Amino acid sequence: MGVTDWLEGSALGVWTRESPSIWAYPTILTLHTVGLGMLAGANAVVDFRLLAFAPRLPIASLLPLYPFMWSGLAINVVTGTVLFVAEATSKASQPVFFVKLTFIALALATTVKIRSSVLLDPTIAQSGTVSRRGRQLALLSLLLWTAAITAGRLMAYLQ
Repeated sequence: MGVTDWLEGSALGVWTRESPSIWAYPTILTLHTVGLGMLAGANAVVDFRLLAFAPRLPIASLLPLYPFMWSGLAINVVTGTVLFVAEATSKASQPVFFVKLTFIALALATTVKIRSSVLLDPTIAQSGTVSRRGRQLALLSLLLWTAAITAGRLMAYLQ
């Protein structure tokens, strides 16, 4: 028996997949969607501001979104793990699952880079003018989150 078979056969995997309770798969999937909205949504707010949407919004006012993003990430790590456990053998054999994880890792790295090199840059914070590199990072972030979400949705359709 492989690790994925063991995960799927665990009490958590069986309960999540087979329980008729609303607290099983439906609630976990709903929380996963809420976490995604928090993480990708707050990222989009930052990215669009850096791309000159809402230019009167101070750059420094975006920093409090980061704890909100990390909360969404924490929700998604927990719920994503539970969803994976429920269908480990099928998900682990889907290339699109690994594509999704790769896009998430790249998007998270971009999110951290935006915070450290753009939002915490005192000259940008003071002037409100975002460098070309900052705009490029924002565009890359939007593309990576879109790709991660798309890959996640495709998991339901690609075997």
